[in-house]
Amino acid sequence: MIEGKKSLFPAVCMAILLSSLVLLSSCQPKEEAQKVHADESYNTLFTRSGDGLTGADGTYSVLLPDGRTLWIFGDTFLGTVNPDSTRKRTDPMYIRNAFVVQDGMELTTLYNGDPAEFNSIMIPPEVVNSGGAFGEDSLWYWPGDAFVDDQTLNVFVSKFSQDGDGMWDFGWKGAAVVRFSLPDFKQTEIIEIPAEKLDGIHFGHAVFEDSLHTYIYGLRDGKPYAARFTGREAEAEWEYFSDGQWVPDVTLATPVLDTDGSEQFSVIELEGVYYLITQRGGFSNEVWAYHASQPYGWSSNDGKRLFTIEIPFDNTNLFTYNALAHPQFINDRGEILISYNMNSHRLQDHFENAHIYKPRFMRVPTHQLK
Repeated sequence: MIEGKKSLFPAVCMAILLSSLVLLSSCQPKEEAQKVHADESYNTLFTRSGDGLTGADGTYSVLLPDGRTLWIFGDTFLGTVNPDSTRKRTDPMYIRNAFVVQDGMELTTLYNGDPAEFNSIMIPPEVVNSGGAFGEDSLWYWPGDAFVDDQTLNVFVSKFSQDGDGMWDFGWKGAAVVRFSLPDFKQTEIIEIPAEKLDGIHFGHAVFEDSLHTYIYGLRDGKPYAARFTGREAEAEWEYFSDGQWVPDVTLATPVLDTDGSEQFSVIELEGVYYLITQRGGFSNEVWAYHASQPYGWSSNDGKRLFTIEIPFDNTNLFTYNALAHPQFINDRGEILISYNMNSHRLQDHFENAHIYKPRFMRVPTHQLK
């Protein structure tokens, strides 16, 4: 019947029309989905051959009141890197900590001593007052996280000592807060944190501030713990996270996350969600984010692997550690900057290839943190 043919025609036309629309749609440019990727601008910025820092780990950052950023590093090479990427030896070979001030994309390294006499920016009083009896090869500060209170920079540090002849024969001895005036970075005082406040927990390796408290975090036996004090003075009374409560007794402290993480890590807040960002298992190549509704009490069930680090060199001595987040550098694509460190079990590697021991940077879309 003609009715049947008439009913088929619109259907055929509709099919052709839809297929044409699909074809045209497939020809339109599509916005590429955001992916985790290396930040080549920051990787290049910290690839340096002289005039200050040429290699370091730690890689904490603090936004300063004047808009600059202070980078805080642990063991730092200051010597010259040759065109073939080998490193010239200095005496000492490296210093235990240094500051780098970032103004725009310009970097200035801060340390003590003149160019012929490298010394750390933060040195334990026992070394300073020893009259040269011993140096930072025996006792030193490795920096942790920091915060700014008005025009005072507060840097948490861990005190370590060399306890043997091996490369890794060092031990944790305690913690302190080193204060500097701003904007001139003049050291004003060192506040030793009493051992009874620490109970062997390496407090100071992450810091988070809210309107009422300053939270400080640290590792013991692979697990992260939290303490807090009211205001911004570390000399105040501390209380400790303990199974969902806050108690004054550090011996009752319990971990804020039920899985192992790296010695240094970050706690940040974005849009009302609190993230703990760490390398799972300590020295694994997996960088994870855990989320919670407050700056404590994370669960391994609420974690997400952000990326797995790829080591770019064919060298079994190498390892990565201590991923940290830098939320002041979230870009206009909504990507947060995350750094990590690379090191070697063989010291000579750092003189044969200066590109091993330097901070590396990744971009992670913030909506992928959770």
